[in-house]
Amino acid sequence: MVAPPVETFGRYELLRKLATGGMGQVFLARQKGPVGFQKLLVVKRLLPHLSEDPDFIKMFLDEGRIAGYLNHPHVAQIYDLGDVDGVLYIAMEYVQGEAVSHVNARANHRKGGLPLGLKCRIIADAAAGLDHAHQARSPSGRRLGLIHRDVSPQNVLVSFTGNVKLIDFGVAKASGKLSQTIVGTIKGKHAYMSPEQARGEELDARSDVYGLGIVLYELLASQRLFKRDSDMATLKAVVGAKVPPPSEAVPGVPKTLDAVVMKALARRREERFQSAGEFQLAIEDFLLAERLPGTHAHLTGFMRDLYAAELEEEHFASEPTVIQYDPRLMRENSSPSSTKVAPVQGQAKPARPAGAGPGTPPRPRAAQGARRPAGGREPGEDTGTET
Repeated sequence: MVAPPVETFGRYELLRKLATGGMGQVFLARQKGPVGFQKLLVVKRLLPHLSEDPDFIKMFLDEGRIAGYLNHPHVAQIYDLGDVDGVLYIAMEYVQGEAVSHVNARANHRKGGLPLGLKCRIIADAAAGLDHAHQARSPSGRRLGLIHRDVSPQNVLVSFTGNVKLIDFGVAKASGKLSQTIVGTIKGKHAYMSPEQARGEELDARSDVYGLGIVLYELLASQRLFKRDSDMATLKAVVGAKVPPPSEAVPGVPKTLDAVVMKALARRREERFQSAGEFQLAIEDFLLAERLPGTHAHLTGFMRDLYAAELEEEHFASEPTVIQYDPRLMRENSSPSSTKVAPVQGQAKPARPAGAGPGTPPRPRAAQGARRPAGGREPGEDTGTET
């Protein structure tokens, strides 16, 4: 059987499409280099019909630039931001895993549920990544004032080997952005907004703390907290619905966890945790006090067992992986004519992108997930709306 043709996009080979989001198409890709060098990653391309829209171009560039400032174990990394033939792209970390909501659903179906300690570990790790983003500075030391604005289960990935990654800064707010959001504009998923975000007010980092508190509550309850039949009803619930303590809603949740969850979900931001770091410490203190098995090693073991079949699959068995010295490949990669865009079968050969230098090495930047990559939207999920 003849293997399907692989599209070459700049220095990357696009192996398969993973998702199509509001701004871009997301592909599992491979970067190849001399002496058998290979690296799997994710490439997000701006959709063709948006490539002439200045606002979407600015948003896409902002996503890459902002995430490029971040370097943390619990934030997916971006490696490269550029264009090929005028098509903008972001090259991101490949995270072989799933969104935390999918992990929880699979655990409920196959393992009798995700253990409480591991639910807390996932949220604590996500809070650590979020706190790093909130504290981030530019290379010159300028505080970015970064707010994610879309903290939701779809943007918290758990790899099959237990690594937690915060993804998707596509609607993030930060100083120095090319595009700026007007006060009163609502961006993010309605069911995971803070009350002040739902009202279109000025935001700070405590809004993200609230969103992560919703994610924790839904992990504990295995059901939605504020989602209603319409966007308006959902926003009204975010602003005014009564939230029962988790111990009342879910049998077996310790009352000692109520204080942590309800502080994260305080309606008035002054009564919440004042940073994601404070939220993380409160969860860590709970785990220690309750002596729950909630370390990274525990999460790794659980995920490897839960996704044993996926880890055994040989998705790329037919691809060359033997590292060997190839003088011809070395010459090609060092040649001025080496940076080319190979034509897709049946298409004309595209020209070199304007202003692109030959053989330019990728610049380190930030990342993405395999099953639910950054920029891809879950079917039926809320998307940003403007009022």
